[in-house]
Amino acid sequence: MLTTHNDRPRNLKWYHAGPLLYGDWGTSRFYVLGMAFFFALGSSFWYIMAVGVLCLVVGWAYTVVCRAFPDGGGVYSAARQVSPILGVVGALLLFADYAVTAALSAFEGIHYFGIYTDPWVQIGAIVAIIALGVVNFVGARRAGTLALYIALATLALTAVMAVFAIPHLADGWANIKPMEGPWSYRWTTFTSVVLALSGVEAVANMTGIMVPPVSKTSKKSIIPVMIEIVIFNMLFGIAMLALPALMNASSQARVNDFQTPAYRHELKAEEFKAANPGWEKIPALKAQAEAIGPSPNEERMQTVVMKVMAEQFVHPVFGAVAGIVFGLLLISAVNTVLGGMISVQYVMAHDKELPQFFTKLNAFGVPWLGLIPAVAVPVILLAMFNNLKLLADLYAIGVVGAIAINLSCCTVNRKLEVKTWERIAIGAIAVVMIAIELTLATQKLHALVFIGIIVGTGLILRFAAHHYRAYRTRATVQAVAPTAAQVAKTGPFTLADFATAPQLLDMSRPKILVATRGGNRTLEFAANYAKQINGILMVLYVRQLTLSFAGQDVGPNFEEDKDAQAAMQLAWDKAQAAGVPVIPIYAVSAEVADTILDFAATFSVNALLMGVSRQGVIMRSLQGDVLTKVADGLPQDIPLLIHA
Repeated sequence: MLTTHNDRPRNLKWYHAGPLLYGDWGTSRFYVLGMAFFFALGSSFWYIMAVGVLCLVVGWAYTVVCRAFPDGGGVYSAARQVSPILGVVGALLLFADYAVTAALSAFEGIHYFGIYTDPWVQIGAIVAIIALGVVNFVGARRAGTLALYIALATLALTAVMAVFAIPHLADGWANIKPMEGPWSYRWTTFTSVVLALSGVEAVANMTGIMVPPVSKTSKKSIIPVMIEIVIFNMLFGIAMLALPALMNASSQARVNDFQTPAYRHELKAEEFKAANPGWEKIPALKAQAEAIGPSPNEERMQTVVMKVMAEQFVHPVFGAVAGIVFGLLLISAVNTVLGGMISVQYVMAHDKELPQFFTKLNAFGVPWLGLIPAVAVPVILLAMFNNLKLLADLYAIGVVGAIAINLSCCTVNRKLEVKTWERIAIGAIAVVMIAIELTLATQKLHALVFIGIIVGTGLILRFAAHHYRAYRTRATVQAVAPTAAQVAKTGPFTLADFATAPQLLDMSRPKILVATRGGNRTLEFAANYAKQINGILMVLYVRQLTLSFAGQDVGPNFEEDKDAQAAMQLAWDKAQAAGVPVIPIYAVSAEVADTILDFAATFSVNALLMGVSRQGVIMRSLQGDVLTKVADGLPQDIPLLIHA
């Protein structure tokens, strides 16, 4: 009888999930404040405050979502319970959000490193994404730990900046201007700065590995991060308006003058260009057009406003250090979302909503084919859009759409344990998110085209996957069934070939656990050793699955895993030749060493046998040395036998 183990360990505590959420959600600050200044200048504070209120209500809504979906409550899980195709659309919107997050975070990360010249910003961002794609291919374990340290360093630097910003709040408050223009313009401007919501979906996808009770763990993860983001955004939103006077006295007049759309320098530049055809070919007119645009100080405030505040409020050296740390945080966010895109594709393929080749794993347990579009889409976006505003437009439509679908489905799904007043409140928030999404779709045509391409491509792949599976099913039914004699002669190894089930064996006999990937000599040695001590041979095959986000029981099964079948076939042959009973165990886990230790302790084995890894030093450093981790964590009463 085959023992299987597919559940992912629930070991994510709130003080682990919180920094991970901050590393995703908190990165929005590094471009949201600048974008608010870009769109609203002196009245930007009111838009930052409005988005802060939206963050609070959406954050609260996700505490309910996490409670209702303890095994993974992202948009795909929530929408799939209402409609499978809606679940696919939601997942594709999340994929689009992740793709633009990768492009925008890399783009801004290079800016924070101090590079502003085209095309070096594009080149640097593209190189960073490709390099992180290589890191994700080998499933590096230490990237997550490094991201945690960077997030904590960012939080510390931000706290220092907040202290030094306090003396400038009065000047910033004096420069706040009322919102002007018609309500339609105010609403459009508000929808343009909702990027601060990005990242909140990440916590819902973490619930599958959170320490129970999930409702308590998720709430303690969300609330501190949400409060920090809202309070600090508003504080820095006020202090930001004191910057023009500090950087350039003449800039203060610009903040005072350019309040309504009619006086924005971008519109002035467009009007000048329209009135002077061929301006780019006449040096004098070209210089005049460029002079109308934003000043260098304004451009820095739009792109690296947090670095500028660190320089102006604290010290230029502090600003340089902060810029590097903030840039690293943005780059680490790229690494996170690449893993998220891989996970989205894998989970959909596992549910047969995408072609099965997206579930193929490499030697490191990474669905490597899903890594190709995960890297390619952000790189293409960077090649096409070398502009922060355009990338931000693409960004908002994906995340808002995913949140809108998630909350809408939680509202209409009567099977969820959600209180009536919570359902009504979440429904109202969903209506607001839908209105924002429709505004973005009508106002940002390029964003609508981008989302249409992502969703359309995904639905085409879904149709192809369903059609191909139906074709294979018909072909199998029409095939001629083999005779019993043919099966006996040429049939493959099956689970029925194994010896007696564990509960029918004398489990008081010595038990030898061999963790293997199918090594011939290791299995032969293990079978002979079990024979010498009259023991039971337990063969553990761990299929490593490295996913950032996934719920429980998401992984390959033994019937689909050809490598595992081959290893168990070899183990069966060696056990039969030695005349010892064998208990096969097939497990799917992100942490191979932890799984081996878990089974060794659970069955109280008399010895654990492992072969020496043939991976190179660099690969063991990136992926982690399983043998060393097992040796460090194995109980002292269980000897570790190493077969070279």
